[in-house]
Order: sequence, then structure tokens, then C-alpha cells
Amino acid sequence: MLRIIVAALLFALPGAARAADLPDRPVRIIVPFTPGGTSDIVARLLAEAAAPHLPRGAVVENRGGAGGNIGMAEAARGAADGSTLVQCAFGPCGANPALYANPGYNLLADFAPVILTGAVRNVMTVRRELPAANVQEFIALARRQPLSFASSGVGASNHLGPELLRSITGIEMTHVPYRGSGPAITDLVAGRVDVFFDNLPSILPHTRAGSVRALAAVSDSRIPELPDVPTFAEQGVQGMAIDSWFGFMTPARTPPAAIAALNAAFARALENPAVRARMLELGATPLGGSPEQMGAHVRAEAARWAEVVRRQGIRAE
Repeated sequence: MLRIIVAALLFALPGAARAADLPDRPVRIIVPFTPGGTSDIVARLLAEAAAPHLPRGAVVENRGGAGGNIGMAEAARGAADGSTLVQCAFGPCGANPALYANPGYNLLADFAPVILTGAVRNVMTVRRELPAANVQEFIALARRQPLSFASSGVGASNHLGPELLRSITGIEMTHVPYRGSGPAITDLVAGRVDVFFDNLPSILPHTRAGSVRALAAVSDSRIPELPDVPTFAEQGVQGMAIDSWFGFMTPARTPPAAIAALNAAFARALENPAVRARMLELGATPLGGSPEQMGAHVRAEAARWAEVVRRQGIRAE
């Protein structure tokens, strides 16, 4: 999936996009998560790099809660003049509209896409002593005995990844939700849960230390940092490419000229070699592209995860 996204998203700057099409005040970037995660760090990195291309720079505000729904709802009520952005991500702009009966916003009606900014690879890891050396052995084991999988919360990519695997293979696993990746990793290392699909940046140190084992790259190609770990497709399971992506959206009534100016400013930020280097250090692949390309991606993600949520009967409490 990530390879397809990268191939499609070329860094094209619209010639007609001008900072003069934006209001003469700072762009407010709402991150619908608590500080410190990869999405938050990248939003702040891009806000700083895009500042020279915006009339008054940009400020980042964290509005976490309800899996991202609180920040999204606030952004939907924001000024529709180019001065409001929200950091879109897998949960609030992919899974949440199907998971929550009333998330507080209408993803496709309340927002207009601006630009995809990055994506993080995911890895299927298991506790060190689990008697399965590859995906096929894991599936066979799951059919013989009860297994559990950890997540950082309902609707996260590390929740829906295992649910997708269950849907594809027919295996059963018990979901054990945690409040964040840290506690989930702690219990995986301790052997209290069997499997965890996590973002590369947070799980990589533990795979390298040997405290957990990586069985599969949850992507369409192998991960450079884990070159010996095959993909699901290489192990006979198709349709298991999942990237934790992020990007910016703006209130739906924002004028097209303002959206073009925002796209141009952040595309320039993504072309900055220092920004790209820092994103790669974080385990994030820089993306980019037009608002239309992001819009197509968001619609596809929302449709994909709505089907998984429906098929698996998942609901957020």
C-alpha cells in the first residue's frame, strides 16, 4: 500500500497557489491526540518548516480524546478561511466514522483534503516464547488454542490490523485493549499477551533487543529496518498491507485558493531535506501530493475500514 501511495504522490506545487490567499494570522493546526506521538511530532516539524511560506506561520494545538474525535469535531467548527487545519490520521479519518455511532463530525461532509504528509509502517510481533516462527504457523496455532492480541485502543491500526487478519483467515483471537502502545509492549515483553501489531518506531527497539519477535511486515514490501522479516503476502496471506498514515484537512467551506496555498506551503516543507531526514529518523515516510489525491485516499480508507468494522461487528464503547 505504501509503495502505491508514494508512487502516486508527486511533489507538485500549484503555480497559482499564493500565501496571499490565506488570512493574515497564524494557521491553527489541531492535532487530535495527546503530545509526543509520531503524528504530533511530524505535525510540529511541518508547522515549523512551512512557516516561511505562510503569512503568520502556524501553531499546533493538541486536542486529544475519544480516539481523535474531540479534536476532529473542534476542527470541523473552525474558521473555513485557510486558518484551520486538523492532523488527519488512520483512526479519526479512516476507522472512527464506522466505529462510533456519533463521532461528532461527518468526515466527508465537514472536511476538505489538503495534503498527505507521511505514513508509518506496521509490524506484527509476538511474545518471544510463542511457538510460531512465521505467519502460517501462527494461524495454525490460533486454530488449536486461544490467543490474545494487544492494541493501543479501539479503532487504532493495531486493533484493526488483527481484526482484518481474523476476517481474512477465520481465526479467533481475544482483543486486549490498552491505553497506548507503551503498556501493550510491556505486557507483550512479559508474555501476558500473544501478539501486537505496532508502528515501527515504537516496536523496533524491542525487536532488535530480542525481547519480542517480528513475524511479518504489515505492508506491501519489506521494511528496510527489518529486511529479514517477510510480508504477509510473501507468507501466503493477501490483503494485509496497512500503513498508519497522516495528513492535513481543513473545514469543508474553505475556498479552493486557500486550500491550494496550504498545499503548496506544506509541499515545500516536505521537500526540505532536513524535514525528510527527520521524518525518516522517526520511521515515517514523507508523502505529499495534491488535495485530490489525499481525498481519494481518505475515501478509500474510510470505505475499507467500514467494511472490516461491519464484518467483524466492532463497536467503540
